[in-house]
Amino acid sequence: MDALGLERPPCLVSIVGGGGKSSLMFALARGLPGRVVATTTTRIFAAQTREAEQASGLDDPDWRARLETFDSSLLVYGEVRGEHALGIPPALAGEILDHPRVDWVVNEADGSRMLPAKAPAEHEPVVPERTRLLVAVAGIDALSGPIRDVTHRPERVSALTSSDPEDNLTPETLALLLSSPRGGLKGIPAAARAAVLINKVHAPAQVESAREVARHILAREPRVERVALGALQADPPSAWEVWQR
Repeated sequence: MDALGLERPPCLVSIVGGGGKSSLMFALARGLPGRVVATTTTRIFAAQTREAEQASGLDDPDWRARLETFDSSLLVYGEVRGEHALGIPPALAGEILDHPRVDWVVNEADGSRMLPAKAPAEHEPVVPERTRLLVAVAGIDALSGPIRDVTHRPERVSALTSSDPEDNLTPETLALLLSSPRGGLKGIPAAARAAVLINKVHAPAQVESAREVARHILAREPRVERVALGALQADPPSAWEVWQR
């Protein structure tokens, strides 16, 4: 996706935050040129494995052989437990990237219980050291209600933004959440670049709010190179607006 400023392969992209991580992972798996392995170092819903062009769990003894034969995209995940497909070890994401037939690895490195924003716990996110681009994601609907209702780990969001759980996030506090080393940039490897994607931006009022978030992010955090505004599931497809320094 041009909006994220992806460099030439091979490249490992890790996606964190809330509000569209899986949608972004699958969009990149479909849209990037070359061969893409999508994966997770946390977990996804087992039903989501059916969205992949091809998919293989680590419990399949032939999963590595699939790297020799897949054409465009392959989803690799850990074992299935109940309704979830568990993640792979983070070092394995880098090992897959080293395979001569793999151009991109796109990794979902965080969970948010389908909420539009979050603050990570101590053990989150699980970002492979080989990550070259970290993308922090949030839905603009994170501004639509009190922190306790619209965020995952609201007590951490409140602490990070110095807000009450009954308060709504503002564009400024959402920007802080996305660009803080205790928020969207937690665990970023020293050599990685950072970008932010604000998802579910449809209506004019949402566009203006997302632009305000972008302005605050770029003003406060030099490590974030660009902020993309749009909607991953728009019909017709969203034209992404990109803010960059």
